[in-house]
Amino acid sequence: MDSREWSERAHAILQAGTRGFVATRTAAGGAVVHPISVFHREDGLWMNTYLKSAKARNMIRHPAVAVVVVVSGEGAPRPSGVLVRGRAELLAEDADPPPATVEPTYLLPGVTAPVPGDPIWSLGGRRRWFRVPLTDVTLLEASDAQA
Repeated sequence: MDSREWSERAHAILQAGTRGFVATRTAAGGAVVHPISVFHREDGLWMNTYLKSAKARNMIRHPAVAVVVVVSGEGAPRPSGVLVRGRAELLAEDADPPPATVEPTYLLPGVTAPVPGDPIWSLGGRRRWFRVPLTDVTLLEASDAQA
């Protein structure tokens, strides 16, 4: 697969999927993986969580993270996905994600796509946005995974 096909496939997975897993480091330095809803925007992957959550505390303390976004829905037990490595940035309390260029085709149960200015994504400042730039992106596709 040439790099252009790779980038187009990775981009399509990022746009279509919101099911993600973020790997962070604990205070003791151990690695831990948390499920999270992620939203692809031109400037990176956006994630929203409570500031008191373990994943938020970990990203603030150790911002170097890895995020895997997987193809959602039915298919192979080992789905295609995209790995994004970078530094999680805690955004200002009033930060809103830019509008989506394409709405995701799959949302986790109970999750709606973020709408800029919608207070449900802040809940009085208890929830905050983190952004991970798309500077280190790797396409993950098992040879037996369905596309």
